[in-house]
Amino acid sequence: QIGNTFCKLPGGRLKPGENEIEGLKRKLTSKLGANSPALVPDWQIGECVAIWWRPNFETIMYPYCPPHITKPKECKKLFLVHLSEKEYFAVPKNLKLLAVPLFELYDNVQVGSNLILVHSSTDLSF
Repeated sequence: QIGNTFCKLPGGRLKPGENEIEGLKRKLTSKLGANSPALVPDWQIGECVAIWWRPNFETIMYPYCPPHITKPKECKKLFLVHLSEKEYFAVPKNLKLLAVPLFELYDNVQVGSNLILVHSSTDLSF
């Protein structure tokens, strides 16, 4: 959480030649890993739970790439990340890590951001 109202998932761009899993591990280590090079976490990346597409410069994202778009502006993928019992998140002082039960995210803007709400409501089936 950044400030009191904005929640953001860790992520970013891939370096040339870097695959999705390597890029995600690099970003997780830089954002949520310890500052010591001796304490590099062994991130266990699970399955991809969502893929979202931004066809152009609009803010809206779709759970599919529209058929008339040949080169979308952005593709966001959400992965499950498993944390072993021996590892922990090292969260910077200017950020706040929120653990929110999934049942509280659906249609509750006070708890989660629209990004989390959209992903949780469309990706999960109970």
